[in-house]
Amino acid sequence: MTYRELQKFAEERLKNNGVEDSSFDALCLVEHFTGKNKTRLKLEDNSEVDSEHETAVLHGVDRRIAGEPLQYILGEWEFYGFPFKVGTGVLIPRPETEMLVDFGVKLAKDIKSPVIFDLCAGSGCIGISAAKLLPDARVYCVEKSPAAFEYLNKNIGLNRVDNVTAVMGDIFDGLKSFGLPEPDIILSNPPYIESDMLNTLQPEVRLEPMEALDGGEDGYIFYECIASRWLPFVKGALAVECGEGQAEKIALMFETDEILKDFNNIKRVVIRRKSGCSETCGAEG
Repeated sequence: MTYRELQKFAEERLKNNGVEDSSFDALCLVEHFTGKNKTRLKLEDNSEVDSEHETAVLHGVDRRIAGEPLQYILGEWEFYGFPFKVGTGVLIPRPETEMLVDFGVKLAKDIKSPVIFDLCAGSGCIGISAAKLLPDARVYCVEKSPAAFEYLNKNIGLNRVDNVTAVMGDIFDGLKSFGLPEPDIILSNPPYIESDMLNTLQPEVRLEPMEALDGGEDGYIFYECIASRWLPFVKGALAVECGEGQAEKIALMFETDEILKDFNNIKRVVIRRKSGCSETCGAEG
């Protein structure tokens, strides 16, 4: 097959098997397994694909049809313009989570050598992105899952950030158990899905680690932990991502009324500022 034929064949197979964004997924798979970007593919669209690359693309298509997330197949995904290794055992970075980085970076610019924590860090996408944009910051990424912790360390190396420290541990142990400095800023995208709702998620989402999604019986156990065991030590501000319909209860928990909506107009981020940190600090641009 030519590159054009291979991409068309991949797209049709994906579409016929119920994959929603079949055109995008097909292009990503062809780019990844042939090593050619979109521009090069257009230039060579009538050239024959060698059998090894063709087989790899078709195998990738089969994996996608079987429900494996595209990001896991590619092994890497972009977040805030930076590359992050992903795979089985780590949550896939999502666009709405970039709001936490936006807030943290804007707030930190008013703080000399800020100390930033990324709690429930997973791949490290929040903390590493903040560290890339704030080279004078000290960033601590706390994660308890061994599988996710491995990806966290890979991503620290991939993004060449020497101001990030990966910390293996459970946030339920509280700040004082880690022997770390008190944070100026805490950013977190903790698990927040109710336990009995996990089996209703889309099949490909259920292939992501359940411990990165399971927020306990009511979906709030991690927020309760952060409010009681981490918030008291924050010197500047804290921002957490949450699920649809959760923001108001979390805001009460953190004694704040500052909530940010995402690009789908969903109340997505709850912010609690400490005294001395006005609403102009880290405010939307």
